[in-house]
Amino acid sequence: LDAAPAAIRSFTGRQLHLPIVRAYLCSPRARKVTRTNGRKKKTKTPMAAMRGVMMLFFQILILGFQAKAWHAARRSFELEQSVPPQEKSHFVTDCMHVTSEAGEFSFVKLPATSATSKHGHWAVEADAAAPGNPDGSAEASAPADAATVCGIYFVADPDQVIEVTMRQVNVDCRSGGLMAFVDGWELNGQYFPGERDHEKPLALRVQEFCAERANGGPWRTVKPAPAPNAWVFRSSQNAALVQYRIPVRGSFVLSARFLRNAKPCHIMAEGLAPYYMLRNYGQRRNCTLTALFPAVVSVVALEVSGINENVRYVSTAGCMQTRPTGPIPTAFPHLPLLAALHGTQCERVHVEDKLEVGGSPGLDPAYQAVLASTICGRSGGRMDLEQTILCGTTTVRLVSSGRYNNQAMVTMRMADESDLRLATAMCEM
Repeated sequence: LDAAPAAIRSFTGRQLHLPIVRAYLCSPRARKVTRTNGRKKKTKTPMAAMRGVMMLFFQILILGFQAKAWHAARRSFELEQSVPPQEKSHFVTDCMHVTSEAGEFSFVKLPATSATSKHGHWAVEADAAAPGNPDGSAEASAPADAATVCGIYFVADPDQVIEVTMRQVNVDCRSGGLMAFVDGWELNGQYFPGERDHEKPLALRVQEFCAERANGGPWRTVKPAPAPNAWVFRSSQNAALVQYRIPVRGSFVLSARFLRNAKPCHIMAEGLAPYYMLRNYGQRRNCTLTALFPAVVSVVALEVSGINENVRYVSTAGCMQTRPTGPIPTAFPHLPLLAALHGTQCERVHVEDKLEVGGSPGLDPAYQAVLASTICGRSGGRMDLEQTILCGTTTVRLVSSGRYNNQAMVTMRMADESDLRLATAMCEM
């Protein structure tokens, strides 16, 4: 078909000019003799050429269908992968909102002032109409105290950190509005992790911000994360807090993501994990496990300090006075007896690396802490040392000098009535 007309050679898809092909193959021109290497050679018969053209046509047709099918399948796959998952929306209505979910969180507050309609009649107050807002957003009425500070408390899995992105901030600075991100939790002026245990100073853990109103124009907003002026914060542990004070009116929208933490140190316990691991990763740092309830703490395994002997402990029994002790038995009720018989203590050998179990009324164990026991050494197996801490906050604190790779496996559950008789430490309520 090298000498065939362009109408025959330029077929595409399903279009093939069969009458033109048949007329051309039956013409005298198709039967002419061509010279090849000095020899005369006749071209193929019209029927053979016709079969070749038809075979070529069907092959191109099949290839066209395959290409279209692959393009459609690939296009569908690309569309499915390119659609980002939608964030779950949460409307904040409580002043203290505790959540373990990621997603988008929004808050709206309107001033509690009455307004008149265009006909001169009194309309419904703004705060009364908040629950039934037609756009579906949640609006909070103005509290009695305009200086009330509220917060969204985030808690994730022990091996996660929390990233908060402020999508929109309509909090007027000049009216006394203020927002803050806290790396950890804050309650009644106390922080988790404690100020002496966290690797960052408190000035870097609390970051305050607000938005100014420009010349009566629209409220300034913070754009999404890719924008250079976005406020993006990330915690150092599985607990974070966003505080806000909105005296008159304002709103904000934020999104929270939970990211993996390769080296968790401080852990806020929800009582859902089967066990918790405290590690210092060979660094000079203090790591804590904190639960906001009276709890039964069980030390399952221990490898703390350079003591290669059996586990040593100091039982303080809530009075902050140490007693001479010896190897820890597997049954906890016999601890007082062994404490009177043996005299090896962690403090007597000046051990800087130790595990402290105790409680306190507030978040920070440094304030009015009740220390139940101090433990050091290597367990070499399962211990199952249970201690009942009857305090508002239960804390297990791993103190490390940085000379050893310390680690402890701990379980924690909420204390019930059956645990009262075995209370190791008790705080004043």
